[in-house]
Amino acid sequence: MVEITIEDLCGLVQQGVKGNASSVALLTRRLASKLKKTDEAAAARIAALLTPESMVRDMSLTPAPVDMDSRNALLRETTRIILEVEPEWPEPILKFLSGVVRERAAASRLLEAGLEPIRACLFKGPPGVGKTLAACWLARELQLPLLTLDLATVMSSLLGKTGTNIRAVIDYAKSFPCVLLLDEFDAIAKKRDDDRDVGELKRLVTALLQAIDEWPSTSLLVAATNHPDMLDPAVWRRFDASIDFDMPAAAVITRLLSKDGVTAGLAEGIAKMLVGQSYAVVQQMLIRAKKASVLDERDLDQTILEIALDSATNEDALAPTMRNMRIIQLWLRGASQRKIAEELDITHPTVGRVIKDFKSGDIKNG
Repeated sequence: MVEITIEDLCGLVQQGVKGNASSVALLTRRLASKLKKTDEAAAARIAALLTPESMVRDMSLTPAPVDMDSRNALLRETTRIILEVEPEWPEPILKFLSGVVRERAAASRLLEAGLEPIRACLFKGPPGVGKTLAACWLARELQLPLLTLDLATVMSSLLGKTGTNIRAVIDYAKSFPCVLLLDEFDAIAKKRDDDRDVGELKRLVTALLQAIDEWPSTSLLVAATNHPDMLDPAVWRRFDASIDFDMPAAAVITRLLSKDGVTAGLAEGIAKMLVGQSYAVVQQMLIRAKKASVLDERDLDQTILEIALDSATNEDALAPTMRNMRIIQLWLRGASQRKIAEELDITHPTVGRVIKDFKSGDIKNG
């Protein structure tokens, strides 16, 4: 029979005295899980006290941390996440993110079974591929505030102050349920084998790793890096999971363009020209195209096509696609099929076929 020990109670009291609400909730759930084996009614009564509302932070009692010298805020706090664009994730990333939400939605069931939901995950990949967006999406889906580390303020010119600032951010974020995003994680968790680094920076990394070890399951910590090769080797085992964010595939870009109103066949052709570009770049193109469409009173198809053609690289490899896109571009500008054939030095039937396919939403590549 599993019994509640004096060590269990002392640990609960200790965290309560420190004011660490998230740790109190975690330890209380564990005690309730043990108690359930002997007194199910009492366990249910305790579990009922641990509602999300009971864990909401009192803003007046817990001020957000600031740098002691500049008095600038050390993090940005967003309590209600609103995404300007609904993301289009590749299947592996969508599956991973949905799994995180599922685990945390069923946290009480996992804790009763002696398990914990994902506490900390590491996002890695080049700039503009959706790492920060994924953290925002998770915060929205979990209905938790998002805290984002302000690296510029935290990284004080005095390394000792940097360590103090990071500890203040971690302690604050641990005090209530939230999603904490540590962006540019490699800047504060870099390898400790660099002889050029002073001891204080190495102690900073050690303290950071310890903080991740102690991170409560009531909150989610997300670290993001563009340079995973720069991370200290000890970092990797601190995270429950890590996932690679890559440049979007043509199919993902197609869905992104189509969702914003670009004709289906045209979206597919443009997507092939934009392979290798980041989500951020594609989104910027879409915004430019929408603005041009409004200001110039032109169709979105025409404006996004012209921007994509100007941005396309490696035209030789994309020869059939590029030719078809230029046919559509000229036709949308009002050129006749005969004029298009003359300008591009192609046959009139070819021009007619491409335009017909565009109208039907099915542009061929050949």
